[in-house]
Amino acid sequence: MANDKRKPGRVTPRKGATPPVPARAARRSILPKRVGPFERPDPDKPLGEVGRRPSSPQKLLLFSGVYIICGILSFFLVGHTLGVILGIVLIGIGLLWFRGAATAQVRQSRRIEDEK
Repeated sequence: MANDKRKPGRVTPRKGATPPVPARAARRSILPKRVGPFERPDPDKPLGEVGRRPSSPQKLLLFSGVYIICGILSFFLVGHTLGVILGIVLIGIGLLWFRGAATAQVRQSRRIEDEK
């Protein structure tokens, strides 16, 4: 008959005792220097800053104009109630793009003045 009782005593290893980690053999990378238009990542190269380049005011002004023109056209081309609602929404979005273009222009001009 087998004894199902566990033996008394410590089950987990002590805090300072870490099991030895087997040494890994250094493997040579098999990746090519370039994969399509992308280069292999360099671990020593500093990371780039994401999202730091502001949008150009001209591009934002173009988007603003497109939304405002589409809003005006929706007054005449779409049905009565839907055309009015869609026109107001599109013109409102266009004005938000216009505000972003104005803000970007002010920031860009301040940056140019600060460099002088």
